[in-house]
Amino acid sequence: PPACYFRPSDNFWQSNCGNYNWAILFFCSFYVIITYIVLNLLVAIIMENFSLFYSNEEDALLSYADIRNFQTTWNLVDVNQRGTIPVRRVKYILRLLKGRLEVDTQKDRLLFKHMCYELERLHNGEDVTFHDVLSMLSYRSIDIRK
Repeated sequence: PPACYFRPSDNFWQSNCGNYNWAILFFCSFYVIITYIVLNLLVAIIMENFSLFYSNEEDALLSYADIRNFQTTWNLVDVNQRGTIPVRRVKYILRLLKGRLEVDTQKDRLLFKHMCYELERLHNGEDVTFHDVLSMLSYRSIDIRK
């Protein structure tokens, strides 16, 4: 190699050239170990984000049963099964919901009106999707202070 000084009479420790075999071994082992660590970190982050909403614990923010309950209520209102409903029908869904996503129209009247207004304003009075309403409910109805 052009950047090192090596004489055949010198041993390995007296030259400034590296050992080709050890360099390959170091590079391959370093690459495998770092890849393993980064992959485990990525999987851990994904699992943590999924466990935030899909946990079976009682103190979970949103359980599978809550999402299933919302889906059943949505199917009652979305008769044509299109995945979208007119924004004026969101009031019916909010009144029919039970569980953690429930909005008490008497106690939380201001929250109820604000959620309906927010969806109307965001969608200009047109259709809203299943995901839009579920996202709005999950962020507005769950007590984040737990």
